[in-house]
Amino acid sequence: LMDEEHTRHPTQNLITMSTREEISDILRSIERYNPGNLSRFAEYIRDTCQNETYDIEAYLAVLKLYQFNPAKSDIETTRTILLKTMTALPQNDFSLCLYLLPEEFHEDQRIATLIEMYKSLDSCYFEEVWEFLAQDQEVLNCKVRIDTPDAFEYTDVKVVGFKDKIREFIAHVITCTYQVVDSKVATTMLGGLQGAELSAFCEAHGWRLGADGKIFVAHQEEIVKSKNIVESMRFESLIPIMAKNC
Repeated sequence: LMDEEHTRHPTQNLITMSTREEISDILRSIERYNPGNLSRFAEYIRDTCQNETYDIEAYLAVLKLYQFNPAKSDIETTRTILLKTMTALPQNDFSLCLYLLPEEFHEDQRIATLIEMYKSLDSCYFEEVWEFLAQDQEVLNCKVRIDTPDAFEYTDVKVVGFKDKIREFIAHVITCTYQVVDSKVATTMLGGLQGAELSAFCEAHGWRLGADGKIFVAHQEEIVKSKNIVESMRFESLIPIMAKNC
């Protein structure tokens, strides 16, 4: 049940340092507002999806270019960006991107579906998300638009490790919420992880799976560190108070 795409296809075609530097240079210059760079950005977005890297500045730059150049806006590329930013939870990158979309994009079913997924995740309705993904696995298949001198084409994109990233967010919620959680509850929250997979997940996050089916999450006293606060007050400052009470 772990992310099969991530398991079958280890990271390949890693984004080179020169590519990162090139995109970084564009983002730091006036060229970030040049619509002629949209195809370069789209290729970079594709690479970040396939190689499990992340660059919110590049994603926001593309959506801002769409704002300035509505004729060049593309809903498929936008959808890919939104799906990718969902993997950054609990960061609010998805919302930041959403604010840059035109109203008609919000009403498009392809975008509305992702918004509902995000709302469910943000509200911790995790079971609903896993049920939806089981019913419509195509939702994780994306595209980016690459312009050519004469036309344009769409390149298929897979957000590698999407389910694993969602599980990491859920693990964050569990750690912040529980000291002890029933393994059946954890299995439901984590999209069906059980047996050896659940044991490995618990071990990776420092949780202890007990023989009684209870998962012992990090104790609160291990997270919260006490701090002694010492206040000092000079005797001279007490004299006026003592004088009033005499």
